[in-house]
Amino acid sequence: MNASPPITPLDLAPSARVGAHPPPPLPPVLQASGREYWLAQCAGWGTLALAAVITSASDSGAGMAGVVLIKWLSVASGLVQSHLWHALLRRRAWLERKGWRGLAQIAAALAGMGVVQAAVVVGANVVVQDGSILKGDAHVGITLFALSFMWFGIFFVWTLCYGLVLARRRALRLEFDKLQVEVSLKDAQLRALQAQINPHFFFNSLNSIRSLVYDDAAAAAQAIGRLSAMMRHNLVAGQLDSVRLADELAAVDAYLGMEKLRFEQRLQVSVEIEAGLDGVCLPGMILQTLVENAVKYGVEPVAKPCQIRISARAEGGRLALCVANQGRLAGHSGSTRLGLANANRRLALRYGAQARCELSERDGWVLARMVLPMERG
Repeated sequence: MNASPPITPLDLAPSARVGAHPPPPLPPVLQASGREYWLAQCAGWGTLALAAVITSASDSGAGMAGVVLIKWLSVASGLVQSHLWHALLRRRAWLERKGWRGLAQIAAALAGMGVVQAAVVVGANVVVQDGSILKGDAHVGITLFALSFMWFGIFFVWTLCYGLVLARRRALRLEFDKLQVEVSLKDAQLRALQAQINPHFFFNSLNSIRSLVYDDAAAAAQAIGRLSAMMRHNLVAGQLDSVRLADELAAVDAYLGMEKLRFEQRLQVSVEIEAGLDGVCLPGMILQTLVENAVKYGVEPVAKPCQIRISARAEGGRLALCVANQGRLAGHSGSTRLGLANANRRLALRYGAQARCELSERDGWVLARMVLPMERG
């Protein structure tokens, strides 16, 4: 009677697997915020109102109060006009148009706003100070033109600042979209790599199983179960953004079980996992990549027994994984270190500068050490 395939954590707790994360939201700097808009409006026009008080300090008594009131009315009118202008710019998208036509439309609108503001100032002066601004030696037309031109300049500066904010946000959005596309392409590339099965390992495993079929049917059935568990994990990990450490370790155990059929006593493994880390999440197959490298460059090239040590522990709120094998880095000169490069790229895409993977040599051991944020599903 053939033995049944072994039950692994992948079979016992499929519901504990971690699903892919939703697409990240836009950064706050790229989101249009009504709160920030009104803060900027109040800051700008409030500064202008304060300047109106300061420049009226030379007047005295009722004269000063009248001048300040007129200026504050004009500032309030400017605030209202700039808000309406903001709505018009968003609706017509004049700042996004190219060529002289868009500039002419903006200039005409600003000139009209300047005339309206000049009319507000003169009207307020007539009501508050009996039209003193129109009396004296200055010609009425020149006074109106000067006021219109001054407010045209103020609204022009307002429009320029708003345009610069839009241009910066647009540039950041383009950069963000570019990075998103780049990340998506790289992620698709990495998922394609995850979904692939190493033909060399697969054929070696089949040959090992074939040799066991005639000598030890139970061992052959167990080997098939390990290979099936590892392939299932690789398939699932290729579709998910992260998996539990317990599931990853189960797949690594299945992989090492298959490799022991080939290397027998040459492959010696010890695993040390700190308690409470089974539910911590990490990118799928990333630990298996380090273990595969340890087998390929540590065990395969030598004829004597080689130890591989796998450890996981918490360090300052982070997960530290280490895969060490006996050997020297100097003996890996023919290695492209593609596995390590892919691991670092995946960590950078997922965690940025918060994660790293380093390769070093110490006291006859080659250590691949990975540190990443502690996340639980």
